[in-house]
Amino acid sequence: VGQKNFYIEKTAYSRCEVVAMEWMVQEVLEFECFHPTIYNFLCFYLKAANADAVVEKKVTCLALLALAGPGQLCYWPSTIAAAVVILACLELNQKASHKVIGVITVAL
Repeated sequence: VGQKNFYIEKTAYSRCEVVAMEWMVQEVLEFECFHPTIYNFLCFYLKAANADAVVEKKVTCLALLALAGPGQLCYWPSTIAAAVVILACLELNQKASHKVIGVITVAL
């Protein structure tokens, strides 16, 4: 967040105060934050590609292979998920890969 101060009606809060309030809400509500994995993004990209069962099976296999390699940890999970869906579409000669590439470029 780039703002230094947040204004709610006539009261001004600093960035640190807002972060402290967010932290308190998470603790009181017992939220458990997690780091997203490839699988959190696969459903989104499979929908964008209008993938069928064959593509979905291929994507699952490629995702498992991607998770096995520790060298993949330097990439964002969303990037790996998109790449896996694009590779599966290209391998199976489906025209849906350009839809996924369009979704990625819009998100960037």
